[in-house]
Amino acid sequence: MQDHTVLFVDDEVNILKAIQRLLRHEPMNVVTASRPQEALELLDRTEAQVVVSDQRMPEMSGVDLLANIRERHSDMVRMMLTGYTEMNIAVEAINRGEIYRLITKPWNDDELKATLRQAFDHHDLKREIKRLNHVTREQNFKLQDMNKNLEGKVRERTRQLDQKNTDLRTAYIQTIRALAEAIDAKDTYTRGHSERVAVYASRIAREMNLQKEVIERVYFAGLLHDVGKIGIPDAIITKPDQLDFYEYEEIKKHPEIGAKILEPVEFLHQIVPCVRHHHEWFDGSDRGYPDRLLGDKIPLPSRVILVADTVEAMTSDRPYRNALPLEVVVAELHKFSGSQFDPVCVTAFLKLLEEEGEAFISKDQKFDIYAFIGG
Repeated sequence: MQDHTVLFVDDEVNILKAIQRLLRHEPMNVVTASRPQEALELLDRTEAQVVVSDQRMPEMSGVDLLANIRERHSDMVRMMLTGYTEMNIAVEAINRGEIYRLITKPWNDDELKATLRQAFDHHDLKREIKRLNHVTREQNFKLQDMNKNLEGKVRERTRQLDQKNTDLRTAYIQTIRALAEAIDAKDTYTRGHSERVAVYASRIAREMNLQKEVIERVYFAGLLHDVGKIGIPDAIITKPDQLDFYEYEEIKKHPEIGAKILEPVEFLHQIVPCVRHHHEWFDGSDRGYPDRLLGDKIPLPSRVILVADTVEAMTSDRPYRNALPLEVVVAELHKFSGSQFDPVCVTAFLKLLEEEGEAFISKDQKFDIYAFIGG
């Protein structure tokens, strides 16, 4: 048996056989169950680190199974593999099963393998942090008996713990980026959109001399600002023409859906209002949504993201138009500064544009997030 074991649960035996064939050369032990009850019995006698469950099964849904496993085996990494991507299922899986990842059928073989490797790394990282936390607590209990080398030993233990926490935070960041890329991949015209918005927004935030933690928040919120589009029909997301009134009303729901998805994730609790309000208008008019907030009632990261989002959208090709020249973008920002946009954010962007010109609108910019993950 390999050091790592994954359990796949699906009532379709052909799918389980296909997964076993796909993973037969991978450095992991693959066990399968065709019924949820069989899966629970297997886990009582098999040490598995990862479980991947289908959603629709006869005797118990995947959400119920993963919630049950969460109670019995809290350290196990839980994922859902399903062809049903309704919004309520995704939210319920996140809330009740605290899933690590939602994978849709049909899956991409290479992506599934990579996801499993990341899941095992995630499990090992959490286990190591738990061990180091236990060691650190034991050291603290023995403080009064430690010798003159106490401070050095504690520093080393703390350094190890900080490093592991940094590694876990890095894993979260990678998961956020993967989620953003999955949303953008629904439409070939928006591929990379979220990453570019995040980079543009973080650079505007730096130009505004915002604090380090706020710049980081702006970046994460930029990455996730469109996550709610997972709940919007693909026919609307990928429509090659401009949306009609009813389609536009439907897509206006994505900030609220995105906030609802992110709310249960403790690591992202400060991001939730930034995502919810990234389409509010600065003047509080009814053209903004969802809550028609006014001025500084709108979270500052949301105001920054709205400028970055607008710039990225206007300078990118769309099926119904080509990318617009920078002078048109600048004119649009001047026209709506104070109504749609926060003038301070517009000024910061225009200053960057004045310094860098066309170079600012780069499709391959990356944000050095590793300068921030150390805290």
